[in-house]
Amino acid sequence: MIVEVTDRMSDAQPLTVEDLEGFLNVFRRIMDDKFYKFYALREYRNKPSDKIPAAHQIEALERLDEWFREQRDMHSGSILVLPTGGGKTFATVRFLCTSPLSKGYKVLWLAHTHHLLEQAFDTFKSEVKHISQPQTRLDVRVVSGTPGHYSVEEIGKTDNVLIATLQTLTRAYKRKQPKLEAFLKSANDKLFVVFDEAHHSPSPTYRQLIIALQERFPKMYLLGLTATPTYSNQYKYGWLEKLFPQRILYQVTAQQLMADGILSKPEIEQHKTNFEAPEFEAEEYKKWTKSYQDLPEDIISKLAENRDRNAFIAETYASNKERYGKTIIFADRWFQCEQLREFLENRGIRAGVVYSGAKSSEGEKVRKRDENARILEAFRSNNFEVLINIKMLTEGTDIPDVQTVFITRETKSDILLTQMIGRGLRGPRMGGTEKAYIVAFIDIWKYEIKWAGYGQIIPGIADNDASESHGLSPQVILADLVRRLAQQMDITIDNITGLFLTLLPLGWYKVEFETVAKGSEDDIRMTELVMVFEGEKDAYERFIESIAGSIPFLLSYHGRLHQNNIFG
Repeated sequence: MIVEVTDRMSDAQPLTVEDLEGFLNVFRRIMDDKFYKFYALREYRNKPSDKIPAAHQIEALERLDEWFREQRDMHSGSILVLPTGGGKTFATVRFLCTSPLSKGYKVLWLAHTHHLLEQAFDTFKSEVKHISQPQTRLDVRVVSGTPGHYSVEEIGKTDNVLIATLQTLTRAYKRKQPKLEAFLKSANDKLFVVFDEAHHSPSPTYRQLIIALQERFPKMYLLGLTATPTYSNQYKYGWLEKLFPQRILYQVTAQQLMADGILSKPEIEQHKTNFEAPEFEAEEYKKWTKSYQDLPEDIISKLAENRDRNAFIAETYASNKERYGKTIIFADRWFQCEQLREFLENRGIRAGVVYSGAKSSEGEKVRKRDENARILEAFRSNNFEVLINIKMLTEGTDIPDVQTVFITRETKSDILLTQMIGRGLRGPRMGGTEKAYIVAFIDIWKYEIKWAGYGQIIPGIADNDASESHGLSPQVILADLVRRLAQQMDITIDNITGLFLTLLPLGWYKVEFETVAKGSEDDIRMTELVMVFEGEKDAYERFIESIAGSIPFLLSYHGRLHQNNIFG
């Protein structure tokens, strides 16, 4: 942001109240800016390193550096595979600072959720000291449609690291947004692209962006980060090989890191609250399921304000205090945080609370600027046994000796669940604990909801072993609907023609797709079952055959689809 000031008296005009308010708003933006950072590198190079890579991260850094220095004729694309809690972001940012950024490259960091953007942004703070001379400055900016982040119109030509959502960058690139174009041109063929959660890269929109960048910048480097690099889906696997021709650069499993003491061994506990969750209206439920969003805000508030439920959560900790030890509780509202603290303190538990003030329909609770930092430091120093927060600790906060994580409600977001679980997975060699307790609280829901599952996040953990609630939950049917169905059957039963079995489905097609929740930029992976009756089977098969030839790999994929159906 540049402010021009004239010293020519003839040009001076009296300042109005609106002018002063404008200047104040600019000043507040500069002072409160959380997602743009200018680093004067000379000031940072003399600071001692406070993060030492683990053995597996050192191996990954060596492979990354070798890959970066190799000369090749084809596109440079490779994947780094580390499990949740294995430090993918830290290792990548350390490598970027020691190699590409030190060589004058510009970095475009792409991710599909704002949580991942902010995690990357925070990681640079400790690593810029590793950027060598002659580089003197580093500008890092976060760009997305999320409130508080920058827009594409605010991208600076002098930015060195642009951390952005795939959705925002894809739209901006298609319309040749001038500020983005200026950033890319300023790279002068020295462009390094990081694709966080690279297993999303085969999605048509995202791969088109990557291919366009690779064609435009033949010397571009592309590094994918993921914990799940394999696919049984040949269609997606084929695109991974095309986008990342050097394939997996380095890989280590969660089991290896647990054996080495880098990660804690997670133990999932789920406690049924016996609380009947607020009901959706039938029409509201239908609309919500098609939005692919997490729980509506009013439902979350009703869960958060229930005193009996919060008392149950507090009692669960108090009854298992010795086993759970140092614990982080993830809550949803500031008043829930305060209520949980009250219940814990009444049971003799030392508890601290961190949250940011925010206006809402439930009122406003404003905290002093340094209050959260003070309480967080007290928790690090073990002055508190429990720290309660509103998802402020999902990323960018390092408290390695946390023994237990409380997740006070279920969520549909794999990303959010992963980040909460990750707070407790530091192993003994990383200053953490050998065992980590992941404690989740389960309510009674009228409708079946597809919650995020632990099995996809922690390899070797089966959802059905952890909790019954992650299978198909009981479906509640209104008695009036049953009566109406019985009446209808009475009327029509004598009029049914043909075989009775034709009224039953032959099976289901399992359809997997990716979508974006309304009002969000977060990419969500979904699975839907399409019921198939006898009279529809041939039509579905003809439809699949008609499109198979137009999409690569779909013929083999069609075979897998057909086998997955329960056709007799």
